[in-house]
Amino acid sequence: MSKVSELTAASSIGRSDLLYVAQSNNSKKVTAATLFDNTLDPTLKGNVSLDSSVQILASPGIIDVTKPVTQLSVSASNGTLTIPAGIKANQIKILIMTTSSGGTYTISSNIANNANVLFTDVGDTATLMYNSNKWFVIGGTASIT
Repeated sequence: MSKVSELTAASSIGRSDLLYVAQSNNSKKVTAATLFDNTLDPTLKGNVSLDSSVQILASPGIIDVTKPVTQLSVSASNGTLTIPAGIKANQIKILIMTTSSGGTYTISSNIANNANVLFTDVGDTATLMYNSNKWFVIGGTASIT
């Protein structure tokens, strides 16, 4: 039997990965998902990587709130994006316009204070937080109207 200190260190973990726990002199296992779902205020330090699955929107449509990042690729015409309700309070969503052929995208649904978020230039960003059944713009370079 190996000591925990002798095991190879993991460089990342997934939600389904198992962790070893010694609790009240009993050996148990827990998934990373269970560990983090039951942590009230985790403190993350260093370089924190978001889920590597990124939504790429190349035409007007619905923003996927299950993915932390959405990249916007805009054609020459303008379009409207829809953002549905978030999954939970304090959820963060990041959007960035990565390419444009001259058009713009506007988000007008579910934005707090009936605001619109306008993406006009490559590099425009918006960081949103979901709270009280609305998305609040908490940062970025996209225009807010």
